[in-house]
Amino acid sequence: MWDRYNLMGQNAMSQGRAGDAETQFRLAVQEAEKFDAKDPRLPSSLNNLANCLRSQGKFPEAETHYKRALEVKQKAVGAFHTDLISIYENYAKMLRAAGRESEAGKMDQHARAIFMKK
Repeated sequence: MWDRYNLMGQNAMSQGRAGDAETQFRLAVQEAEKFDAKDPRLPSSLNNLANCLRSQGKFPEAETHYKRALEVKQKAVGAFHTDLISIYENYAKMLRAAGRESEAGKMDQHARAIFMKK
């Protein structure tokens, strides 16, 4: 079911139906919660949901999901894994959209530090 919810969410986003996408991504997160702690589907689902919320201007809730995506992913792969870069970059976009430039810069620094280590 996770695959279905995730794909439907992505399709809805690409069609400009953020509300429908949000519903599907929330269902994807619920399904992903059932998987092993190291499974990449939960942080991916959280990141997708946060991106969707960001696109709707729901910044506080988006931030909650970006933070959780980072936490879950870091526990699974470590603090300097390249899989974290996209989450940091998306989080920075949300912070910029919310007018929090200095915090966005910190997220960019995290992403760059990981990129430089690879």
